[in-house]
Amino acid sequence: MSFWQQREAAQRQLDLERGGSRPSVGDRLRVVLAFPNTYYVGMSNLGVQTVHHLFNREPGVACERVFLPPKQVLRALQTSRAPLLSLDSQTPVSDFDVVAFTVSFEWDYVNILTMLRLAGLPVYARERTDRHPLIVLGGAVTFLNPEPLAPFVDVVAVGEGEALVAPLVSAAAATDRRDALRQLATQPGFYVPSLYGVRFRDDGVAGPHEALEPAVQPFVPKATVKTIDDIDPPCTRIFTPHTEFGSR
Repeated sequence: MSFWQQREAAQRQLDLERGGSRPSVGDRLRVVLAFPNTYYVGMSNLGVQTVHHLFNREPGVACERVFLPPKQVLRALQTSRAPLLSLDSQTPVSDFDVVAFTVSFEWDYVNILTMLRLAGLPVYARERTDRHPLIVLGGAVTFLNPEPLAPFVDVVAVGEGEALVAPLVSAAAATDRRDALRQLATQPGFYVPSLYGVRFRDDGVAGPHEALEPAVQPFVPKATVKTIDDIDPPCTRIFTPHTEFGSR
């Protein structure tokens, strides 16, 4: 599938949507919210809708979306080696400042690696540099078992989106990748795997994680909101017929 075919398919999808608005870019921090499953599944997820809204509510941020392509399109992209594009502006995913994955189920883990490869990004975090986007993992799986993805993501965001988005945006605006990671590693809700060491027992079982720098928190508490007074309840903000409840 060519670049132009991707753009045409994205425009057809966008033409069916109601609500929401196209983020203007300018000199804003560019975030792409990545869901490692299809558009149909992702847009049926209130978590995706909510986090997309939270990012775009932040001053100086333009947040777009990207989804795992359907099987037939996926095979075509792998064959053609055309880069994976965002839905909203059809920009290569590799051109964004932050790629924020929101993941609900562990069986979608492998799809994260597929999307990184489609985007032309190094799969392993240790191979990425300042010229690559920051790869963030969030969503329900971070409360359960994010460790299998520790070698592949730069940051794991643990907690409620309302408490995580603002500090993530603030840190991501730093020009130096390492500084951004260090800043996040000192705050509740952010686990930066590269700043921890893991010792394995003789039987292969992992022992406790040890912070590699004094400022890094030894234990990562989840980020929570202190009051719900100013929080909008999760709801559908972008409507499309291509969701579970699209016809209702």
